Amino acid sequence: MKYLIAILLALLAISVTSAHYQCGRYACLPGHTCICDNGVFKCVYVCDELIITQTVTESWVDGADGPSVKVEVEAYNHTPHTIKDIVIATDAKLNAGQIWGAQLNGFFLNMASYVSIAPGQTHKFGYINKGDHAARLWVQNIYISK
Repeated sequence: MKYLIAILLALLAISVTSAHYQCGRYACLPGHTCICDNGVFKCVYVCDELIITQTVTESWVDGADGPSVKVEVEAYNHTPHTIKDIVIATDAKLNAGQIWGAQLNGFFLNMASYVSIAPGQTHKFGYINKGDHAARLWVQNIYISK
């Protein structure tokens, strides 16, 4: 009995540390920051050169498929130089037919070769994710033109 209680407590500790935290009606994944901007909740991942902001714009339940969310993404150039050759990684299994403004290559979102982001400008794209939250995204690769 003592072993069972110890195992249950260990599993509870693991689930609490890996749980998503609430961001308004949605949940942000670990590594993201929740920001409420004028009543709009956003899960944000920040890197020094390119800031990725994700906003869940719609959510629904597809019967047996479960919940899905529509996410709009902004990649903001936070440098004084133009950024191109942008690759954003994810650990979510996204559907290539449910992504716009980017191209899916396995677990990488590649921006088209003609996409470059001038200083202080953004590039927008979006996707649909299975579940009740935005996918975890991070900058995999960028090229800064100097």
